[in-house]
Amino acid sequence: MQQVIQIGAVAGCLAALSIAALAQPLETATEVLDLMRANTQAIEDLDATLTVEAYKDGEIGLTQQIHLGLLQPDRMRQEYLAPDYLAGNMTLVTGELMWIYIAAIDMWYEKDLSELSTAEQPWLIFRQFLRDVQDELDDYAFELLSADSDEYCLQGTASTDDAVYGRIELWVDALTFVPNKRILYDVDDNFLVELRILEVEQLAGVIYLARTMETYDEVGELQSVIHYDSVAINSGLEPGLFERIEEAGDE
Repeated sequence: MQQVIQIGAVAGCLAALSIAALAQPLETATEVLDLMRANTQAIEDLDATLTVEAYKDGEIGLTQQIHLGLLQPDRMRQEYLAPDYLAGNMTLVTGELMWIYIAAIDMWYEKDLSELSTAEQPWLIFRQFLRDVQDELDDYAFELLSADSDEYCLQGTASTDDAVYGRIELWVDALTFVPNKRILYDVDDNFLVELRILEVEQLAGVIYLARTMETYDEVGELQSVIHYDSVAINSGLEPGLFERIEEAGDE
């Protein structure tokens, strides 16, 4: 009952903020970012199956299927379903600790997220839904470049030593407050990647979520597609799903 009340209160707050935003355009980047974050506050858990396609020379080079679970405030579970040679591999994250299970050798490895490079933790983007996880956008100072009835355009520049990128350009939908597009640059202002966010829909009447994400390189060629095949929020995931089973071969 307490969880239902909390979800209802958050949804009501988000609706009120959205109505206010529609009535009068927002004037600062902080207001836009606050509404982006408010959109996901009603999530207590998320259970999804995703298909990930990597492209090379305009064709699909690799297809992966992943089962993803999130549980507030700081737990994540990612299990590979396909291809066969990856099936059963699993990543569990609690706070800043990550355990990686390699099914072929029945072995767990423990990692500290703070010691990993961005390239070694690509799936951590999904952790942004979790409340006790540092939002990467907090490492940037944002300004609102433009605003119209459909979209806000923001630019963020690195403001802390923890910032992974030098600059972020962000376009945010004025109704859903889900980003439409994000472009990342390195510290020398070189283009890194463009992310386009598509097929946004409202789930359970409480949050807006994009079902498809595409990445592009500097010449506009498609690099990858991530698609939610199925997604459920607040379905009551068991905490035990996010705990590793001790094995004799554990490292």
